[in-house]
Amino acid sequence: MPDSKTTLLLADNQPITRLGVINLWNKIVPDGVFIPVKDKEELLNSLAKFPEALIILDYTLFDFASLESLLITSVRYNRARWILFSDDLIESFIRRIVADRHFSVLLKDASIEEISQALQSGLLKKQFLSEQIKIMLQHKKELNDRLPLTSTEIEILQSIAQGKTSQTVADERNLSVHTIATHRKNIFRKIGVNNVLEATKYAVQIGIVNMTEYMI
Repeated sequence: MPDSKTTLLLADNQPITRLGVINLWNKIVPDGVFIPVKDKEELLNSLAKFPEALIILDYTLFDFASLESLLITSVRYNRARWILFSDDLIESFIRRIVADRHFSVLLKDASIEEISQALQSGLLKKQFLSEQIKIMLQHKKELNDRLPLTSTEIEILQSIAQGKTSQTVADERNLSVHTIATHRKNIFRKIGVNNVLEATKYAVQIGIVNMTEYMI
């Protein structure tokens, strides 16, 4: 049976990605095993056979139902290592996934050198983050450190920017509408805005909501 530690499972359905990764893998681990998988079921079956495998996963193209489902799988197969190799991963998703040291993260436009480094780190059971990911996380941290808002106020501002009413936010947080109104008043005062439109623009500008969530 092939060595589980030098087996690469590629959970990415883009042909060009498969060809490129195969080429790099063969250079790094000439005697390694390469197994493409087309869906979550195939991936789980392969992990059962190769529990210490390295997995390259394009989360945006694969059939995991949620981030929680992926994290549960990583706990179940806790000797495996994962490299997320995707585009359009939002900052909150990345921050949650990198907290699990089994996961490395690369964007699809990463250099060949970074992809090689990620593969080598995976073989050594170490986490690797591309420079773009590090810069993104550091930038967000610096912004959050400078924000005059508490963590609760940031979450409420995010909800406001997503177009949610005070009643909806109150229901979601198990609070009274009066409490949410008080939070909203304090948020507007702290960030120096007068209405929802200005608050929403502020939230977009500092990056605590995505443009796709920007609803006015």
